[in-house]
Amino acid sequence: MSEQEMNMVIACKDLSKTYAQGKLNVAVLNGVNLAVRRGESLAILGASGSGKSTLLHLLGGLDTASSGSVHILGQDVQAMNETARGELRNRHLGFVYQFHHLLAEFTALENVAMPLLIRGMKREEAAPQAAAMLEHVGLGHRLEHLPAELSGGERQRVAVARALVTEPA
Repeated sequence: MSEQEMNMVIACKDLSKTYAQGKLNVAVLNGVNLAVRRGESLAILGASGSGKSTLLHLLGGLDTASSGSVHILGQDVQAMNETARGELRNRHLGFVYQFHHLLAEFTALENVAMPLLIRGMKREEAAPQAAAMLEHVGLGHRLEHLPAELSGGERQRVAVARALVTEPA
């Protein structure tokens, strides 16, 4: 494996997605090629309905393509079962959704610790890591607050902390 391939976090080749709507097939993506390297930042821009969310769902292994391939850290996502894809997401990716998707009955600390707990980390180990990440995003003083007790911007920062706490690739 070349150094360039080792630094590749996500890559897709000839990625396409078509949805069946009644008797119609609606092509949302057609032949997308993309490579994201470790440490690289990018923005996916486009008009509403242009396929941005569909592309992100495919790249994150949350949906399957009609054709083409998606590789995360060299692993073919399309060839994995749902359990393996979930494990890959939990260990190597961090998601921040447009709407924060925090669990309303859990505190900010518990929401951020959740991916670590799902990974099998003990609560006593996960809580300090979650607290440190909340401190890092400026919410160290809001650890025990429920999402309903946070502003919209604070909720989004909790979601960012949750995405980063696992130190994703």
